[in-house]
Amino acid sequence: MDATPPADRLVMIVDDEADVRLLVEFNIKKEGFQTVCAANGLEALEKLQAREPDLIILDLMMPKQSGYEFLRQVQAAGHRDIPVFIATARSLDSSTVEVIRQESNVVEFFTKPFNWPQFIGAMHKRLGTERASPRAKPREPGWDDAS
Repeated sequence: MDATPPADRLVMIVDDEADVRLLVEFNIKKEGFQTVCAANGLEALEKLQAREPDLIILDLMMPKQSGYEFLRQVQAAGHRDIPVFIATARSLDSSTVEVIRQESNVVEFFTKPFNWPQFIGAMHKRLGTERASPRAKPREPGWDDAS
């Protein structure tokens, strides 16, 4: 079975810190994914109604509406099947992490700053896409013929 091209997948980034949103968006777009960003849960809910993303990257600590509150509203709105990567800079105790991991659509939990190879690898695995290898360039005819 062929992998889905990253360009066919939409990733929603929900984080109140603009520099974090930009960094995450840059790294995800570099992989070929489509992105949509929101600065808080309320904005993200509006954008979710316009187009359902294939994956949500969600900061837990945000003003106006916490990531956890947003997650609950996403579930209540019937979007339990959208996978969610939790992203937090806050150190949480293991029992809190376990409670959050038990939410139906929370599939990964990452602490900021991200380990980018691990983060991007988890995205590709979850979305059924393949990372484009920089070495996998089309070869020109006769390239191997040089002696």
